[in-house]
Amino acid sequence: MGMNDDAFLFREETPDNSVVPAPLPPWLILIVDDDPEVHAMTRLVMKKFAYRGRPVQFLSAYSAEEALRVLSNDPGIAVILLDVVMETDDAGLRLVPRIRKELGNDLVRIILRTGQPGQAPEDDVIHGYDINDYKAKTELTAQKLGTATVAALRSYEHILELTRSRKGMERIIEASGNLFALRAIDSFAEAVLRELARVLDLPCDGLVCVVRGSTAADAQILAAAGRHHGLVGLPMGRSVDPLLAARIAEVLRTRTHHYDDGDVIIWLRTADGRDAAACVHAGRPLDGLERKLAEVLGSKITIGFDNLHLYEQVKRAHKAAVIALAGLAEYKDPEGGGDHVLRLSRLVTEIAFILRADPAYARVIDDDFLDQIAMGAMLYDIGMVGVPDRVITKREPLDADERQLMEQHCERGAALLEKASRMVEGSSYFSFGATIARCHQERWDGSGYPAGLRGEAIPLAARIVAVADVYDALTHKRSWREAKPLAETLRMIEQGSGTLFDPAVVTAFFQAMKSRGRRR
Repeated sequence: MGMNDDAFLFREETPDNSVVPAPLPPWLILIVDDDPEVHAMTRLVMKKFAYRGRPVQFLSAYSAEEALRVLSNDPGIAVILLDVVMETDDAGLRLVPRIRKELGNDLVRIILRTGQPGQAPEDDVIHGYDINDYKAKTELTAQKLGTATVAALRSYEHILELTRSRKGMERIIEASGNLFALRAIDSFAEAVLRELARVLDLPCDGLVCVVRGSTAADAQILAAAGRHHGLVGLPMGRSVDPLLAARIAEVLRTRTHHYDDGDVIIWLRTADGRDAAACVHAGRPLDGLERKLAEVLGSKITIGFDNLHLYEQVKRAHKAAVIALAGLAEYKDPEGGGDHVLRLSRLVTEIAFILRADPAYARVIDDDFLDQIAMGAMLYDIGMVGVPDRVITKREPLDADERQLMEQHCERGAALLEKASRMVEGSSYFSFGATIARCHQERWDGSGYPAGLRGEAIPLAARIVAVADVYDALTHKRSWREAKPLAETLRMIEQGSGTLFDPAVVTAFFQAMKSRGRRR
């Protein structure tokens, strides 16, 4: 195709009075035409064009296939000035569905320019192809090309804004789900920082802090990443750059958000009345949409703080009930262990933590398991409240009837805790404790009670408690006997490995004892 058909392509009109472009990123426009003169003339008449203070940068393709490669490599192209007749009579038309479907590019605005309207009638093309404008080159003056480009860029800008808004809200919804699933303040704070950076499409570089004292200057760092890595737990005012510390303190004091050319600081309200702030280093100013997204996520984070606070309150009440019930069982032996269940709780946690380092147990012993066993272990002997005192305190061997009464405490305790657990959805301290209460007297070789379980058929938590209970019970005085020497107790546990006790648990127990010795 030559220029003969395009004599009026760029008829002179009034002088171009466009404002000199500001130093902003240019709009990318792709010229797709097999005539080099069309490329040159388009660049010439549009060299001073700008929209919203941004100039244009032209890219060139001389065939449909070349255009497809350019679009594949640069998805940020805003407008295509597309010829119809190139390597074939309908090459431009065939390119349109490939852009929309093959590349999945619904954002780019396509202006069809043709020097042969008969080849592609306007009404047929507009209705049959996903283009945004149709221009005959014979009528396309510089002014009209500029007007069409402005309309296309405005449309592209609006669609891009809607797309970014939709994606931003999708990220916020996903972030909210991620945040609301967390139940620990440290992991929640880490997620706040991570999700804020993700919603804004920024590197995870920043910190989250909360006021611990009476003033903003007393803020403590709860989460830190990037340049602040390693500062968790430290006072914000003495750990970060003084200028940044002053900005965060001002956000906490005034309860307002802060935006500048480098930093985003979002004020967060917590349910217990303390103020918190999340800071992400953007390295650039946020636009209006990004600020709105940050503030919407901030409101979701505030709800997350509220939920976390309520969860903590419920959890504390739950723990108080566990401790009260555990204390009830110890009233059966007022002269004995005293803090037996508290010591047991600490020891089973140490053993479980050591076991978690073994890949065979890593998936089972997670943070939730550690929390559950620490509290559930306290309830392991709750069934003893139903055993007569004369049986508990008897110094001589129990007869058959007394032995039966004693062995009933496992099922009795489990039944009591299972009844309580039915008032709570999902796993709880009571349901976890019921498993321990029922099985803590089972033995590795199947010689225990009440069900004679053996090996790994015994729940792991009960296997851990079995070892810890024997150690603590034997090394402390009870009302019906004296404490055994430590060396004798350790020897008994070692001898019971593989018969009475799980060998892996015994190994972890001795590692815990060794660690305790080092700490002393």
